[in-house]
Amino acid sequence: MAGGFRKCYADPDMPPRGIRLACSIRSIDGCLGSYDVYPGEEANSIARVEPVKWDRAPQKDIQQGTFTLIGDMGMTGQLILVNSYQWRALADARLENYFYAAILWGRSPFKVIEDAQFMLKRKPN
Repeated sequence: MAGGFRKCYADPDMPPRGIRLACSIRSIDGCLGSYDVYPGEEANSIARVEPVKWDRAPQKDIQQGTFTLIGDMGMTGQLILVNSYQWRALADARLENYFYAAILWGRSPFKVIEDAQFMLKRKPN
């Protein structure tokens, strides 16, 4: 580790941490939605994000999001919980795909949320 720096991105030779990312979201009015995100062929990429399947049409904003990696043998055991403020920051900054890629490729999804919040603070009204 010369100069105190280390690589903070995924190794291009490493495979994704799971075969898909299972996502579940809940709206403030109690509607439940689910969708999956699939990793791309290249490092730090996603192939596709499926449309959200809702139990009924939501009338209010997202209250909570839950994300877990699904591997060859089922759930990996990691569960990421995102509150309404964090989700709103991701959506407003349009960084949802970077958030998904961070989870799938072993980077820090909370750093993406932090970056989204920082971007929105700097954005002029």
